[in-house]
Amino acid sequence: MTSLTRPRPRLTSIPGIGYLEAARFVGAQIPPILAAGLREDRRITRASEAPAHVPRTLFDPTHPDAVASPHADYRMLRAQGVAVNEKLNVWMLSRYDHVSDAVRHPDIFSSAKGIFLRSVDVPNLITRDRPDHTRLRSVMTPHFHPKRLGDLADDIRQLADPAISRLAQGETVDFTRDLAIPLPISVIAQMLGVPTADWATFRGWSDHLANVFGPEDLASAVSFWADVFSSMVGLEAMVRREVARRTSEPTEDLFTAIEQAVAAGQLDRFEVFLYVMILIVAGNETTSNLLGMVADRLAADPELLERLRADRTLVPAFVEEMLRWGSPIQWVSRVTNEPYLVGETEIPAGSRVVLFLASANRDPERFQNPDRVDITRRNAGMLGFGAGPHFCLGAHLARLEVVTVVDHLLDNVSSLRAAGPVVWGTTPSLRGPTSVPVRLR
Repeated sequence: MTSLTRPRPRLTSIPGIGYLEAARFVGAQIPPILAAGLREDRRITRASEAPAHVPRTLFDPTHPDAVASPHADYRMLRAQGVAVNEKLNVWMLSRYDHVSDAVRHPDIFSSAKGIFLRSVDVPNLITRDRPDHTRLRSVMTPHFHPKRLGDLADDIRQLADPAISRLAQGETVDFTRDLAIPLPISVIAQMLGVPTADWATFRGWSDHLANVFGPEDLASAVSFWADVFSSMVGLEAMVRREVARRTSEPTEDLFTAIEQAVAAGQLDRFEVFLYVMILIVAGNETTSNLLGMVADRLAADPELLERLRADRTLVPAFVEEMLRWGSPIQWVSRVTNEPYLVGETEIPAGSRVVLFLASANRDPERFQNPDRVDITRRNAGMLGFGAGPHFCLGAHLARLEVVTVVDHLLDNVSSLRAAGPVVWGTTPSLRGPTSVPVRLR
């Protein structure tokens, strides 16, 4: 299995794909989505109308300072219980019980208007409620079952081996750049059935599509939009080609499952494109961030590394604890379909509510000494992958990837230390390092 590199996406990089038609199709989808989002935003109930007893906050989870270091703000939010930010026009829930209840009531807390601070009306797995969500999820669920994923362990070790071998030989390795970023998207490429010759271009598209999680400001949005659009066009063209090919050449891959769903009338063309886009963006980002945090922790804590080397049965618990402690997905938003009571406070229907998963995962009312990494902790109910019907489809795959990488690392490396400063990402709603240089102690 070959790892992916990071080329700049080019519309002419894969022969035999109809880019012009794909560009027309993708371009035709964008204006209605933007217009619908603006209309929906105008319909959101004003947070300024919240009763006077509801605490007001200026905390903005998209501000660079909040993205860089959010936990002090999360502690203040938990102390308030329920709060509103009038400028952002949102309600905020941060305590474990409140967030856990909300994500488990999708009929009240709707995803259909998007999961960020502005409305986005697109028919994908993340932004659809039942019954559409059930229909979309059912296409892929069998392919992400733990028993089916188990066969990927050897491929994951093979993908991780070049970086780990260099590390074992005494080289300095950027764990994020050389392993945590390319590995998850390589696995998705194989599961989809992307031809090996196209993997490098596929990786380049993924890098740019990750920007859909939210630019920092308008200037950055304009600067990367050309790359995002060209990547969307390239991806749409490839998906069309590969799904069409599976009509006469079915295999066991995800493109075949998608083709069968299209033939059965379960998916339309735009849903197919968004399905693949979500797989390569959402799954890639979460796992990459978790792998980076794991490497950072092991480099900073030699006793923990040695403990894991001595008892490999602790590795899954370590991964779960890092998922709780680090929370690669920091927050999501929902819009209430009806009034919802939190304690004595009623959140009106039509309100946008930010659910801080990372804060819930550090709530001392649920987790003792929550700011400490404790691999003996019982993490039942931890919200690292969400909960309820929107529980992360790729959770089992992410766990398999991280546990397998850690096991392979421990097989080959007896010590680890930082070889330079760790650089953390700046994408709102996500948390993870973009650079973790490490070497042997």
